[in-house]
Amino acid sequence: MLKISKWTMLASFALALVLWLGFGGRAEYVASNGPYSPVVYLSGWIALLGLIAATALTVGFFGAQIRRTAARNAVRSGTRLGRGR
Repeated sequence: MLKISKWTMLASFALALVLWLGFGGRAEYVASNGPYSPVVYLSGWIALLGLIAATALTVGFFGAQIRRTAARNAVRSGTRLGRGR
């Protein structure tokens, strides 16, 4: 899951940046008041996909850290996860 999120995030941001800067999305956005060409909208949606993937990556990373800490604390205190003393 984390590998998929990582590569999705990187590819999305790279593609959105290429569309935004390389194909005139930024220039059109700054110069025009709307409606915009599909390049502007597509780069925005792809960047949003990258943000969603980055959020999933962050939640997965910190969730794994919390699970490791909880398991380590359970071993140290001699209790099992999910059970009280």
